[in-house]
Amino acid sequence: MTEAVVALDDKVDEGADATIRECLNLSTPRSFFLYAGAGSGKTRSLVEAVRYLRVRERQRLVFKAQRIAIITYTNAACDEISRRLEFDPLVDVSTIHAFAWRLIKGFNTDIREWVRRSVSGDIQKLDEQLSKSRGENKTTIARREERGRKQRRLDRLDDIRQFIYSPTGENRGRDSLNHSEVIQMAAAFLQDPPLRDVLVDLHPVLLIDESQDTNRHLMDALLAVQKSAPERFCLGLFGDTMQRIYNDGKERLEDAISADWARPAKRMNYRCPKRVVRLINQIRADVDDQVQQPLAAKIEGTVRLFVTGHRAEPTFELEESIAGLMAQASGDQAWCEGEAKRKTLILEHKMAARRMEFEGVFSPLYAAEHLRTGLLDGTLPGVKFFFESVMPIVDAGLKDDGFALVDAVRTRSPLLDLKLLASSETQLDLLENAGAAATSLTDLFKDRDPLLFDVVGELLRSALLDVPESIGAACTAGVTTDDPPETTDRNLLEVHAYRRVLGVKFSQMRRFANYAAGLSPFDTHQGVKGLEFPRVMVVISDGEAGGFMFSYEKLLGITEPTPRDIENENEGKDSSLSRTRRLLYVTCSRAEESLALVVYSSNPVGVRDWVVREGWFESKEVVLLDE
Repeated sequence: MTEAVVALDDKVDEGADATIRECLNLSTPRSFFLYAGAGSGKTRSLVEAVRYLRVRERQRLVFKAQRIAIITYTNAACDEISRRLEFDPLVDVSTIHAFAWRLIKGFNTDIREWVRRSVSGDIQKLDEQLSKSRGENKTTIARREERGRKQRRLDRLDDIRQFIYSPTGENRGRDSLNHSEVIQMAAAFLQDPPLRDVLVDLHPVLLIDESQDTNRHLMDALLAVQKSAPERFCLGLFGDTMQRIYNDGKERLEDAISADWARPAKRMNYRCPKRVVRLINQIRADVDDQVQQPLAAKIEGTVRLFVTGHRAEPTFELEESIAGLMAQASGDQAWCEGEAKRKTLILEHKMAARRMEFEGVFSPLYAAEHLRTGLLDGTLPGVKFFFESVMPIVDAGLKDDGFALVDAVRTRSPLLDLKLLASSETQLDLLENAGAAATSLTDLFKDRDPLLFDVVGELLRSALLDVPESIGAACTAGVTTDDPPETTDRNLLEVHAYRRVLGVKFSQMRRFANYAAGLSPFDTHQGVKGLEFPRVMVVISDGEAGGFMFSYEKLLGITEPTPRDIENENEGKDSSLSRTRRLLYVTCSRAEESLALVVYSSNPVGVRDWVVREGWFESKEVVLLDE
């Protein structure tokens, strides 16, 4: 079909939604994988499918005490889907960690034995490493400390009657489980009765949004559950493998599902202009045969590729001048009206941290792998402590806003705990102590930018706020600039990360808070999936990103892929090439009107020649800034 003919068929996706409704028949359920490319209205299809199901099957579900389950990736997405479904109690919407915990919660004997095997295995590995160590060094000391902590946990296991877990909390107590353990246990327990039967009996329908990013081990377990009870259990996967962002998602998910599954597809792109749709189709052309089409009424839109051989500067001065060129090319003067009028996407958070000057906060925490998810989605307790507790009090104090200060302290400080106030005969003294503590904290910021170490030290002294255990331990141990210890002990790595963080100025934490809250006009490839903006600028600079996970020089034909890259590509495994291509697809597909790509390259002419030869851009759409 020609593009002109295809573009007229704006109702091409109606068949996909009809197929999903047919699959959601509880008498004869059929599992399905819905391909839904960027801007295709995937979440709308999910919500409409659930609305249809709950109307048709409500009586049956209520009678059997069953509920529809939906898993999505973030708390924000949970809130949005729940809102669209009017917070119907017949529907459970949760993140993957909350869902996994809900499944295994209460299986305390099984949890205890799983933890016993896991910790015993860790101790055995540590013993082997310690037996090979040569002399006393930092690594040996760290491993010995880690072994001691694990042995203490093992010794206390039989004293724990009930395990606890919070999907967004610190999970610090001896009876607590960490995020990774909960996912691993859910995946393991689902392989066999009784948990497999519990899931099927409680949730005859389980729908997974962004299924390509669901933890691979848990996805394998859910696929096994579906295979064991296809006549009673409908597993519905919504997503697009080209939009897989996180490394723990299942590779080649589309090849793992059974031949008897339905495979509806949504071909429309409701978000992007026609030119951007053609570009993203071309970007994924070497990966699969999925082709999207734009709405007939969409504008043509504008795309440009700007290439320079200069190194990226710490500021965005070059990008500012490019915004002026985009205004001319697109006829849209909003490109020139400041950063707030456009969205600038950066390769990695680390690159954003360097450019926006909060690297001292970000990099140490990002280096601890188990902290990354919480750091990136804003749920890491240590970061939330500064964002949600410290900053409101400091801001109110610096503004001399007495009412706001009293409110900020009253709602956050243990010094004004309601139970303490109710039982105290000297409430006035408590109020004065809290006021004095708030004043002492605010005084740290008078005419200076204090270290985070000084701020935490003052809070520990005054007890104005409950300081998270890891941050308190870091403050006690003191600031360090040393590299992380060679250990897998999460507690040790976390405390060390905060020891490095505490050595930077408080203003870095504030800049990170603005970035994390989305107040910044800048964002990363990983952070914008599901979002859309009229004007999008993508900044590509491999050298500045400083990582090995992505390589645009390889993708754009400037650097030869490594033998390992080629081997992984041929075997369908993840590689720097596939990761980079996916992120470029996600990025470009955010644009609603116009798109600018800014490439810092060692070979600008080579980039131009490659993208024109591959059909990504026309020669007139590529601008060499150094000519």
